[in-house]
Amino acid sequence: MKPEIQISHLKTLIAISEEGNFGAAAQRVGRTQSAVTQQMQNLEQIVNAPLFVAKGRQRELTEAGLTLLRYGREIVSLCNHAVTASGRSQQTGIIKIGAPYEIAEELLPGALIRFTELWRDMRVVIHVDRSPNLMEMLEEGRLDLTLSTRRSSNTESVLLIKMPVLWIAASGWEFDLSDPLPLILTDEPSMFRRIALSALDLSGQPYIERFTSPSMAGVRLAVSAGLGVTARTQSAFLTTTKILDERDGFPPLPDIPYYLHRPIEQSDQASKALFDTIVEEASGESRTLIA
Repeated sequence: MKPEIQISHLKTLIAISEEGNFGAAAQRVGRTQSAVTQQMQNLEQIVNAPLFVAKGRQRELTEAGLTLLRYGREIVSLCNHAVTASGRSQQTGIIKIGAPYEIAEELLPGALIRFTELWRDMRVVIHVDRSPNLMEMLEEGRLDLTLSTRRSSNTESVLLIKMPVLWIAASGWEFDLSDPLPLILTDEPSMFRRIALSALDLSGQPYIERFTSPSMAGVRLAVSAGLGVTARTQSAFLTTTKILDERDGFPPLPDIPYYLHRPIEQSDQASKALFDTIVEEASGESRTLIA
């Protein structure tokens, strides 16, 4: 009877393709190098074709190996999704997530699509608010997880992405830098506010706070009206805007980090699944990611 391909063999094949050699792949899958070699020999017998060619100390996949790798990735992925879907509880429930406005549309749509495909009985409630408010809601148990610009040593957290802070104005906005710069800012507490004021103070550029809002909606309205300039991420704006930089006489601004938080003691499977899905979504978009 012809032997059948095992999932463990495909996972090892994937590890070899990513690590470049049998030794590193063996460490990754938790097997001895001889066991890994035996697995690949079994696969070659099943497909009746060599899967690797030696290139110095590295192993490169043959055409047969590349074909098996492509299907193997799909098979392993489908198996993982099947386990997740089968293992989840059939009970209905609610999961509450928070996100600042500018990052909500950047990361959440794809992650929520993937999550709701597997957790069809869960109802997702989204709170879009400022980072300090969201962290307070998480600490009080009113959120299951949240994205935030704030760091915390009291949560399980992951740095998902770093986004550049930019000087942003209406598309047709003009300004003479010899005059005080009209600023559009959110009120305290606001990391963007502190970033803008610190950069201007260091550069010596005079400014006047022309418009202050407790919400991002107010900032967008004032920018669209041409009342001044603000320091935000470009993802916070849906309409066409004007980006100003050092060539226009504006001081440089730093990147701002966005973290994903969940309570350390939280054991809910759905919350953990959504947490992991958001992390995977950020990683899949080639964003800055740490564990």
